[in-house]
Amino acid sequence: MSRDTSVPGTNDTLREDIKPQFNGVPTQAVDAVRMRLAQLTHSLRRIRDELSRAELPQWYSLQSQLNVTLSQIMSVTSTMEHFQDLLDSTVVYPLPNFPTTSHEGLLTTLLRKKNIPEVDELVATAKDMSDLDLTTMENHEVEKSLQNDREISKWCLQTLVSEYRKHDFKTLGYEEGVMTVVSEERKKPSKPFKVEDVLKYTFRGEKTNKSTSDDVTVIN
Repeated sequence: MSRDTSVPGTNDTLREDIKPQFNGVPTQAVDAVRMRLAQLTHSLRRIRDELSRAELPQWYSLQSQLNVTLSQIMSVTSTMEHFQDLLDSTVVYPLPNFPTTSHEGLLTTLLRKKNIPEVDELVATAKDMSDLDLTTMENHEVEKSLQNDREISKWCLQTLVSEYRKHDFKTLGYEEGVMTVVSEERKKPSKPFKVEDVLKYTFRGEKTNKSTSDDVTVIN
């Protein structure tokens, strides 16, 4: 018959004596990513709430919110690329006093080493669309090709912005095959566009001009 020689409370005392060291924790990188993700999550939740309402928001309001969300996505991507090496080399592990029972789901997520299926699918799709033979190409060749893509994308964006600023698309109109300048002031619709009117304009090119006391629908 074995005898338990352990002293009651010894393990608890050892756990209390262990003082974690946070010197090696990449606080700046983690906090920067956390702030960017919090902003992005807030914007996505706001768009979801607006689209779930019975009455949809104005198109220009939704477009403005989408522009903010896209800029936040770019900010998250830029931040993660900046701290990529540091985040890739960071290993997460629980301390002895971590409440594993009540936070088992969080612990499983933090200790997960494999990508979730959605991420693996996105990575596989990106590899297929890149037209790069990763089995024969060296790492520096792949990085050179990706850098060329970044430079081309940057040039395209700069060219698009430069050409966009040269024109005033808000005052252009199309009548009888000729582009004309529209000088009259246009009222913003008090209610969102009707889906039927948008589809008619998109697929048939039909314009719908309706004006009532409560609703203004203008498609040009």
